[in-house]
Amino acid sequence: MRVGIYYNNPPPKAGGAYTLLNTIINDINSSEVEHDFYIFYNDSSAPKKYQENNIVYINCYKKNKKPNLILRIIRKFFNFSFKKSNDDYLNNIFNNENIDLLWILGPYYINTAIPFVFTVWDLGHRMLPCFPEVSRGNEWKYREKMYKEMLPKATYIIAGNKTGKNEIIANFPVNPEKIHIMPLPIPSFCFNDSIQIVNPSFQVNFPFIFYPAQFWAHKNHIILIETIAWLRDEKKIIINCYFTGYDHGNLEYVNKKIKKYNLENQIFIIGFISQDELIYLYKNALAMVFPSFLGPNNLPPLEAMALGCPLLYSDITGHIEQMEGAGLPINATNASNIGEAIIKIFQDSKFREDLILNGLKFTNKNKSYSYFNEMKKIINSFYKYYKTWKE
Repeated sequence: MRVGIYYNNPPPKAGGAYTLLNTIINDINSSEVEHDFYIFYNDSSAPKKYQENNIVYINCYKKNKKPNLILRIIRKFFNFSFKKSNDDYLNNIFNNENIDLLWILGPYYINTAIPFVFTVWDLGHRMLPCFPEVSRGNEWKYREKMYKEMLPKATYIIAGNKTGKNEIIANFPVNPEKIHIMPLPIPSFCFNDSIQIVNPSFQVNFPFIFYPAQFWAHKNHIILIETIAWLRDEKKIIINCYFTGYDHGNLEYVNKKIKKYNLENQIFIIGFISQDELIYLYKNALAMVFPSFLGPNNLPPLEAMALGCPLLYSDITGHIEQMEGAGLPINATNASNIGEAIIKIFQDSKFREDLILNGLKFTNKNKSYSYFNEMKKIINSFYKYYKTWKE
């Protein structure tokens, strides 16, 4: 069979999504594959089609041209949307490559007749619709339409853990039997034996915590600003903090809060950084603190544990399930609770070392787990249907 993997982003700016894709690519190229794999992505600067190892890469990027006035009037009259046009465009690409099964690697709406596997990262618009990134403009309506149409039509649905599966069942009328739990994998770069710790391009002030997250409101950078201020003002302890990631609408507010608390010399926003620099922060941080309000699972906590960095993470149900007792849960709404946890790590070397060891135990337990191998089970399950109409 020909299996397509659809990823609607150019690497590497998509953060965790790109990290996941890269791990899948490494798994495919290091595995025995019985099928042909195609990765469909969007990148304005990449070739239209090329092959590397076991994978054919198809660039779906289309330069949008604004239709002339007459065409816009005709489309409006007949209610033809640009979305329909884009669906036709993508379907033509999939059909030209004779794709038999499509793995949609994220919250992407595609109106297609090709059987597909749909990956659900979270249902943030249902679980916490208060956040602007899931409710502003037409975002809530788009997400609602996407899940209402994609989930029932999907041949299989992927959830990251039991919490994620339960959230899908609680919010949408979906057959539970077609939901497959596939925990997120520890990113492959964490196991690179040739990793060399290099000095970053930016100045690093010790001791520091850091938080690798895009600037969405739900990522909750604000609580870490309040925590660093609480440590300084209430405990007279100076801890620095580094934020990495791209702005998705909340960076200006984060900067205002940093200035409000006079923390410009303690909290540093360094944007997108290289993988080597990311590894440096993991290897040298006092802790990685992950106070996100949305789960039910995420990649950075897995990276932290694999790279020997003490982990603090929000105590939401999905994260607690994902961590399996490793790391230290925190109340992501309480600056003093987080601050006390940081002090414990800062002042108690044995406690910090125990956190690291528990994280490494978790890593060793899950090191051989392959996200792609779990997907192969789904592909093989699909084959019993596929062979009834095609050989």
